[in-house]
Amino acid sequence: MPRREVPAGVEVRAANAEEMEDFRFVANIALAEHGNPMRDPVTFLQPEWSTCVFERGELSTTFGAWPFSMRFNGERAHVAGVTAVGTLPTKRRRGYLRFAMEHSLDEQYERGQSLAALYASQAGIYQRFGYAVCSRRVRYEIDPLDLSFVHAPTPSGTLTVTNAQDLPDDAVVIRDLYRTFMQPRNGLLHRGLNLWNAEVLSEPEDIHEGPIRVLLYEEDGEALGYMVYTSCEDHSIGEFSARQRDHRMTIREYGWLTPDAYIALWQFAASQDLTWRIYVNDAPSDDPIQHFARDPRTLRTNISDGILIRIVDLPRALMTRRYDVESELTFRVIDDLCDWNQGTWKLSTGPEGADIRQVDESPQLTMDVFTMAHLASGALSASYAHRLGRIEAAKRRDLLTADRLFATEYAMHCMNHF
Repeated sequence: MPRREVPAGVEVRAANAEEMEDFRFVANIALAEHGNPMRDPVTFLQPEWSTCVFERGELSTTFGAWPFSMRFNGERAHVAGVTAVGTLPTKRRRGYLRFAMEHSLDEQYERGQSLAALYASQAGIYQRFGYAVCSRRVRYEIDPLDLSFVHAPTPSGTLTVTNAQDLPDDAVVIRDLYRTFMQPRNGLLHRGLNLWNAEVLSEPEDIHEGPIRVLLYEEDGEALGYMVYTSCEDHSIGEFSARQRDHRMTIREYGWLTPDAYIALWQFAASQDLTWRIYVNDAPSDDPIQHFARDPRTLRTNISDGILIRIVDLPRALMTRRYDVESELTFRVIDDLCDWNQGTWKLSTGPEGADIRQVDESPQLTMDVFTMAHLASGALSASYAHRLGRIEAAKRRDLLTADRLFATEYAMHCMNHF
């Protein structure tokens, strides 16, 4: 859908410092948030990262974009982390979100942010703007008595548990471990102390959830895995069970560098004698537990959409990510909102990097920017997208070439929520 002209009486611009309290109010009303400033991410959003729509001077629509760095198939990409998107209920159905979206895409392009990413309250709102669901959030609800492992390694290291607030040097051990863990992956954020302290290691809003614990797995003094979790009595189960298992364990996140470390973390979780449920709210779609669990059904898996990706700057994005094969592909991309992405491109790849340029040739594949986000992130193969009717292909072998070229080592997954 082509861009529309902003009507008279409507202004699209960043909020100023004095307007950020109104920004918070509109975003909280639109998203039905509680607005606690200690928990509200808008509290830390800078005015220059905002895009607002004003109707006759009244703030009507909010739109924020954090300046993040994200792993993109093993390489660092500059990303706009879209957040706090909402319109006052009395100002909806006037196209204000579209105006904010278009204005922000222009700014992201100028800032050199090759991708935009968001978590959607309703994915359908954003897919019409070229955002594609590129990851899945996997949830587990496990009875520890059901959890045993098959064809798993036998860890030989040691485990220690620490209160998060007692970790020395601002949790440098797990921050360094995470940094190594994220390097080859796809979708994880580069974290500063603010991201660690505001989300991962922050104490639960409900004091009854218990303190944040950090489990560390080491071999010969080298940290190889960590798990961040809470554990508390679960009053929702009513009467105590015969075995007095009345606790729940909530795993916030975990990272590992070896299969032994991974299994050691899960063996610890399975050994909690007072626990009747282990909850994991956001595991990657390629999480190894699905293969190590002796009976995968006992994981009680639930899957929902995760992070959505929008390609802002096509050549920059495709040159940023890693490629494992030497190959070449010519494709046409359709993008009505970002005309700089439109056209026919020739992409040449190899382990040493990639090159891309616009060409005047017949494309091997034709797709819109929504489908390109699926391919570039590894969420869908070209062959699968073709079966969905989303890619036109000159020849079958062109699809296979694209399958190999865009393959990623890991499924896209982001552990931070914004």
